[in-house]
Amino acid sequence: MNRKRLTLLSLALAPALIVSVITSCSDNTLSGNATVSVLLTDAPIDLSGVSAVNVTLIGVSLQTADDADGNSMKLSLTSGGDLVINLLDYQNGQVLLIATGDVPDGDYAKIRMLVSQAELVRDDDGDPDTPDIVEPIFNPSHKVDVPVAFTLSNGENMEITLDFDAALSVQVNQTNGQHPYILRPVINVVEMN
Repeated sequence: MNRKRLTLLSLALAPALIVSVITSCSDNTLSGNATVSVLLTDAPIDLSGVSAVNVTLIGVSLQTADDADGNSMKLSLTSGGDLVINLLDYQNGQVLLIATGDVPDGDYAKIRMLVSQAELVRDDDGDPDTPDIVEPIFNPSHKVDVPVAFTLSNGENMEITLDFDAALSVQVNQTNGQHPYILRPVINVVEMN
């Protein structure tokens, strides 16, 4: 039985033990492990009066290339819990480390981000003395799959920078008053190294 199948079998039989071992080891030279860091940036947005586009991440995972078995490797959010991000804070080359973790080497096909909620903050009257309006952004799926194929080697450290394009992701819904804004995430890989 090759190492890849043995690793996948071990993950299926004893996930709690494997996760415990992976997260407690800081030595990246362990056989069959690599470190992945996921960073986030944003392209500039042009919505009049918008001061924030906040999204709440509750999870980030890597999906293996053999996704038929539902194999995924959870990464640790850098916040230690839910991570609230104002996408507008990470424009013009600014990046934020959102998740990292040690995972088995092998082939991966996508990054999955779980988004529990999103909101738009805007100034509706141009008066700095009045409070901004906070409007929920309807998020129908609560998950975002970013297709990106890559192979991790033993001991490798990889950084993947994603562009969560707020301008394309927030859509104005003029037909349904219940949900004036809808989140249809547009996320692209801008750098892998």
